[in-house]
Amino acid sequence: MDRQEIITKIAKKMLSKSPEVNDSYSKGLVQIDFMSDGSFRYILKGSPVHFAFSKASVADGRTIDTRSAKRKDVLTEEKEDSVHIYAFYEQNGLRLIQHFVLKEEIRYFIISCVLEDLRHKKTESNYIAPLDFGYPNDTCEPLFKSLEQKMLLVPYDNDMWVRYESAPLRPGRTSYDISAIYDAETNKGLVVGALDFSDWKNAVQCSANDARCYTAFSGIADAGTHDCMPHGTLIGENVSSSRFLCGWYLDIRAGLEEYGKVCMEGKPAFRWDGPVPFGWNSYAGLSFEMPLIQHWKETSRFIKDELPDFCDSNGSAYINLDANFFLSKKELRAAIAEIHERGQYAGSYMAPLISHNLLNMIPLRGSPGKTMKSLVMKDKNGKAFPATDGSVPVDITIPAAEKNLRLWIRELVEDGFDYIKIDFLSHGAAEGPRHDKSVRTGRQALSRFYDILREELDPAKVGREIFVDLSIAPLFPPGGGHGRRCCCDAFGHHEDVKYVLNALNYGWWTSGSLYRFADPDHTVLYHAYPDGRGNTDKCSARSRFLASAISGTVMLLSDNYGPTGDAEEIRKTRERTAEIANNADINAVVRLGKAFKPLELKDDAAELYYLIEDGLAYIAVFNLKPEERLINIPISRFWIRREGIARHLWSGETESYSGEINVRLDGYDCDLVEFKQIGYMGK
Repeated sequence: MDRQEIITKIAKKMLSKSPEVNDSYSKGLVQIDFMSDGSFRYILKGSPVHFAFSKASVADGRTIDTRSAKRKDVLTEEKEDSVHIYAFYEQNGLRLIQHFVLKEEIRYFIISCVLEDLRHKKTESNYIAPLDFGYPNDTCEPLFKSLEQKMLLVPYDNDMWVRYESAPLRPGRTSYDISAIYDAETNKGLVVGALDFSDWKNAVQCSANDARCYTAFSGIADAGTHDCMPHGTLIGENVSSSRFLCGWYLDIRAGLEEYGKVCMEGKPAFRWDGPVPFGWNSYAGLSFEMPLIQHWKETSRFIKDELPDFCDSNGSAYINLDANFFLSKKELRAAIAEIHERGQYAGSYMAPLISHNLLNMIPLRGSPGKTMKSLVMKDKNGKAFPATDGSVPVDITIPAAEKNLRLWIRELVEDGFDYIKIDFLSHGAAEGPRHDKSVRTGRQALSRFYDILREELDPAKVGREIFVDLSIAPLFPPGGGHGRRCCCDAFGHHEDVKYVLNALNYGWWTSGSLYRFADPDHTVLYHAYPDGRGNTDKCSARSRFLASAISGTVMLLSDNYGPTGDAEEIRKTRERTAEIANNADINAVVRLGKAFKPLELKDDAAELYYLIEDGLAYIAVFNLKPEERLINIPISRFWIRREGIARHLWSGETESYSGEINVRLDGYDCDLVEFKQIGYMGK
């Protein structure tokens, strides 16, 4: 037998050796098979979906991997509506326990791993991977072998103009906490996402060594999380990973929405029973231009007198002053009183987790002679951390930092503010040594910050609801505010429209689940002071307004309405704002407080989004090109009746349609179309 024949024989033997099923457990729709090669197989309604392994490591470098570890036992625990499965593996003096949860009539399963060091009293780890998907074989869904499969890349936070992506698999591609592997033509795919965020930063990451393989794990710390140090280690008798949801969906849009709901089960969150916020924020219109107090008052008058329909369901609006650090208390409280007298609300700003030149000019509350600079994180040699986006992270576990935070919040409450924008929270989750040694990870530190925030702003304590809006902040942990910006700074140009729509296109499901509202950032209709790209054209302004209107939403304007500045520019700004922001039909849709869903998940930003509410269908149409276009609305794809009445909400015009409807739009323009006769709309 020659060399080639020997190689061929060995290859055939290796390929023909398929793993066998050792044990099988099921509940409802889902079955888990434990295989002879250390993997487990996920089966949905009798059809295999995929298979995966689990692995982990401890601080001294020892590892355990179910591919090579010895499986010791499998135990089950039946509960009222679920079964819990525990599989025990041992290797290198370590024990890894896979914990599966299967529920009745649920198409996903939940998995976590518990790691124990059998050689030491304590277990110390910063890496546990419950799901390490193997190279797809013939038992897997065909999608996983396709060269066209896409991976949804969810950014860790919204800083530095990062955005969602839908991209082919590639070594090292990383999605933070949640991802989906799917077919962009059919939306069929696998949703994998973490469910716990108090200890770990989590990720779904493509393998650098194995094609078409990816791992869902706890313990990510890299450039995408803005970390300069490894993820902190957790230590205890044992260490548990985050739980991960894993489910196969005929439409991942339904899967992402389900994930959002499951993600919030049992978690503390800011609750909001009030209406959708309308109003104004000073930053884009004025930046730090003085005198802010006069602009604050004038904007209050302008919105009350000239924008009668731009208001919440109670007829009110928020007038928010960004970064009002150097105003006298007397002036500040007088302005707030004037705003309140008009039946409006007043908003403020804080950035308690960073140190930069501006904040270092202000003494710490409760610690005379000290500034934020004294609170920055330092490495083991006592050197301050490098700046991220111009600021150095603050260690909230330093007693003076916590005191400053609590006193700052109480001060804003006493001043009479009704809305607090909180900025640069990603800095608070930086990995590194803390003053409080029991806080070992960045997520533990950020969770402490959110606990303080909830405690200090408890309506039972302050006597009223104060709206909390997170600005630059990680997407997870969820529920840390009533709203969270879905993107970084977004001003008023067509580029900004596409940027906001990108966040809606892939993150619509976060509004109403992870947060009550996804905040599309304050809406510029004429000119953004810090932008540097000139005035906004009218079509882009309308699209920017509509992009905000369909995002969930926190509906804040941000232009200069006077009294100081270029008089002609102020006049044009007020005219355009009155024309666009006073549209009663569109503002009525805003007050629904619902994020529109993308028709498809193919592009950086889609042109069509829809909402079904109270027997009506709304379809938002965007022309993302500079030239005039005729855009077709494919009626059949929305399950709208083939014949009916459509109303264009910008113009108020109605038209009958049969079979299809076409919308002619100028370059960068948009429309919102209401359909009065609809059929059943499925997911």
